[in-house]
Amino acid sequence: MSIAHAPEPTRLWTARTWPFIVSTLVLMTSIAFEAFAITTVLPVAMADLGGVQWYSLAFSATITAGLVGMVVGGNWSDHSGPRRPLLLGGGLFLLGLVLCIVAPNAAVFIVGRFLQGLGGGIDSVVLYVLIARQIPDGARPKMFGLFTTAWLLPSVAGPLLAGTLSNQTTWRTVFALILVGSAIALAGLLRNSRTDPAPAADHAPDLPRARMAAILGRRGLLAVVAAGILLALHFGAQLPGAWALAVVLLAMAALLRAAGAILPPGTLRLRGPAQRLVALRALLGATLAGTDVYLTLYLQTQRGFTPTSAGLVITAGAAGWAIGAWVQSRFPSTHGEHRRLIFLATPLVAAAPVNVLLFTLDLVPLAFVVAGSVIMGTGMGISNARLSTATLALAQVDEQGTYSSALQAGESMAVAATTAVMASILAATSAGFVLVYALLAVGGLATILIAARAPVVRPMAVA
Repeated sequence: MSIAHAPEPTRLWTARTWPFIVSTLVLMTSIAFEAFAITTVLPVAMADLGGVQWYSLAFSATITAGLVGMVVGGNWSDHSGPRRPLLLGGGLFLLGLVLCIVAPNAAVFIVGRFLQGLGGGIDSVVLYVLIARQIPDGARPKMFGLFTTAWLLPSVAGPLLAGTLSNQTTWRTVFALILVGSAIALAGLLRNSRTDPAPAADHAPDLPRARMAAILGRRGLLAVVAAGILLALHFGAQLPGAWALAVVLLAMAALLRAAGAILPPGTLRLRGPAQRLVALRALLGATLAGTDVYLTLYLQTQRGFTPTSAGLVITAGAAGWAIGAWVQSRFPSTHGEHRRLIFLATPLVAAAPVNVLLFTLDLVPLAFVVAGSVIMGTGMGISNARLSTATLALAQVDEQGTYSSALQAGESMAVAATTAVMASILAATSAGFVLVYALLAVGGLATILIAARAPVVRPMAVA
């Protein structure tokens, strides 16, 4: 016989949860600050270290290593609980920051960036698992909404603060500041995860070889392959003309094969309720990234905007994201509300590339695009929090790491693939921006169709 759980309390801030919440927000703010600050300090750092020619590798090292970390972190959390991967992932992230601070040359700096990506990828998944175990289901939308707050301030002030610190002191100060904040946050998270139990299904022999095989698994090895494919996508898009498109298409085919094995079975075919949510998160992330990345490029190269003014258009979307996160947190965490909010939010995101497409055709003014950026951010603020909450509600305890990993790894692969394809299109034709946003608009339509089939997330039951 099955007995349904009683409704869980919806209060987020309690005596038990507040230390975990504060530590999580400090860590997310540090990671977000690093993500936005690097766009400002990386050119300065690589010039200072005499490695300008390795700029692309220094930037992409964290992205490719992060994919491996996400998959390994998910496997490990399901196998042994979140504490051990949190400790190693945090240690690798801090070590990477230290190497960047003391780097005597570009090679050491790139190794540091790689370790940041690997450790950060592990911990980003572990945070989702910890939220699933320490925050009541009814309060999770509010918790994921707070994640937006942790990213909002760095998105606005990160580049400016990083530039000021770099000018007044040195670019190494930026990494030192991130190191201090991250170390404090990780210490708090480790303290709060002491009593978190390992999954009940963990009965594997505690032998080093057996443990490593369970942690890495087939998905972990495939994640390494996928990371290599992402590098091929990144560099292939830089080739001239048709060569770029050919290499990108071949790499895309290989990435799809790898993604089909890395993500939960049925994800690419949209089979299974949680799988459809993972796919929807990936497509929405790709739509957002593709719209923003190439909008700034279009404004600067085709309309004569300065980098600052072009960036302000994108920053407007961050305000919308905060609005969306706040709005969704006001609704209860029920299966009906998850589905309703996801369905309402998806068209807000899908409309953004249509707005920009009309702008590239000189059919609407820039104000229309700015408003669309705010609306798209609002849709992402609503959908991201609800997709995460709904997916965790569908996952069994020993699958929380797997699905947390899938949400983030799927989005990472989709974003990398989309931006690479768009870059090759821009290199191959003079009408590239029109074609880019036409394709992104089609992708947005696909998200609406998937959201219409979003599953009803019902409360978990226990035998």
